[in-house]
Amino acid sequence: MRTFIAVGISSEAREKIAQIQVEFRKGDTDVKWVEPKNLHVTLKFLGEVSEDKLSGVIEKTRLAVSGISNFRVHLSGLGSFPNLRSPRVVWVGVSEGKAELKNLSERIEENLSYLGFAKEKREFSAHLTIGRVRSPRGKGKLVKKIEELERCDLGEFSMDKVLVMESQLSSKGPTYRIIEEVNLK
Repeated sequence: MRTFIAVGISSEAREKIAQIQVEFRKGDTDVKWVEPKNLHVTLKFLGEVSEDKLSGVIEKTRLAVSGISNFRVHLSGLGSFPNLRSPRVVWVGVSEGKAELKNLSERIEENLSYLGFAKEKREFSAHLTIGRVRSPRGKGKLVKKIEELERCDLGEFSMDKVLVMESQLSSKGPTYRIIEEVNLK
């Protein structure tokens, strides 16, 4: 099964992001917007994981988060990867909790490497993907809207668990299922 490790967000932040997506949709841009119910911060993408390896993934994730206490996450600002000149991904930033999320990601990377999962070559960047650009249509309007909202405040919440998730792809987009919730202390 297609698997990843993530952090969920508050329903308040989810609603605010959904409102921003509505604003973006008015601009006639060619962007595939992430369904609000699917919004999350990815800590580690694993790809295809066999059923027999899944218990090890859960065990190593538990080990990685052991001893880590709940912390605040504040979502604010918008941007794009790789940059505003060539936007491919529209994201919401993390202004508080960035260091803690990076630490979680590094610990998960390290622990899962013992199961044979390759470590990510790129440095972890705490963000929430809200849209993927499919073509340059409406790029100017998209960039202008990102610039207008680059300092927006999308709320904060207590991060108290890490999720081991399954992603099922279909023509209607991905469907996510929580396999395991791993609580912080």
